[in-house]
Amino acid sequence: MTVRSAGGFADLVLADPAWLEAEFEAIVAANFGPPPKPSPPPRASGPSHPSAGRTRSRRPPRVRARAGKCPRRERSPPATVVSCR
Repeated sequence: MTVRSAGGFADLVLADPAWLEAEFEAIVAANFGPPPKPSPPPRASGPSHPSAGRTRSRRPPRVRARAGKCPRRERSPPATVVSCR
């Protein structure tokens, strides 16, 4: 059987849903590996992170530098103003 148009080809492919699904599964199986293993279930007890149960930090807070002495980023020059006189 010769199909001359794209519409006819789509009709031919979609005519048998079981064949279409089998071909799709074969293409997926050939191009992808097995599905990944499921992740283990989360632990039910205890903090989610080792530091989550702490109430105080072990080191003192950092001292921030003043903005005038140590700017965080360099600023661009101001925009020029054009006046109409």
